[in-house]
Amino acid sequence: MRDGRPTREKIRQTALTLFVERGVDAVSLRDIADAVGIRASTIYVHWKSRDALVGELFVDGYASYARRIAAAIEGEAAFAAKLEAVVRLVCRLETEDPVLFRFLLLTQHGSLSAVDHCEGNPIDLLARLMRDGVATGIIAGDPDLLTAVVVGALVQPATFSLYGRIGRSLDQMADEIVGYCLKLVGAARCPPTTK
Repeated sequence: MRDGRPTREKIRQTALTLFVERGVDAVSLRDIADAVGIRASTIYVHWKSRDALVGELFVDGYASYARRIAAAIEGEAAFAAKLEAVVRLVCRLETEDPVLFRFLLLTQHGSLSAVDHCEGNPIDLLARLMRDGVATGIIAGDPDLLTAVVVGALVQPATFSLYGRIGRSLDQMADEIVGYCLKLVGAARCPPTTK
């Protein structure tokens, strides 16, 4: 029996690239199959539809980011250092894997409903950090609103960068974004870290 994992992974990577280049709605399973060099029916061995493929790519990518964010939070003690570590990580993710980052950014509105609300996703991890900060008196306010503010301070620069309204990557703006996020939530600026 043949191992279909290499083909499955090639389909996943090709689909990610095509979805980012053309937009999800402009890419058919036939387009993906043609780019991979397989029959379209082969894709149905792995996914029942394009939406199933998109959903899996989003959930898997989002979960991989969550694992990295959890590790960044665990690696720091103070609230401000934890928030800075999360923001810097998100800024780096855009540079490390621009295709996955852009895919998650561009498909979030249609795909977030498929993500479990638990502490295993990036937003809920950030919300937990905000709840802890409020509970300990380090910051004040509605933790959910503070989470939304920080997410906006990350997602909007990423969107502007993607569409050429800002000529720098998130990684190039990381120091500024960290400073804005800390000010937005009312946390003290921690000393700069080395990249």
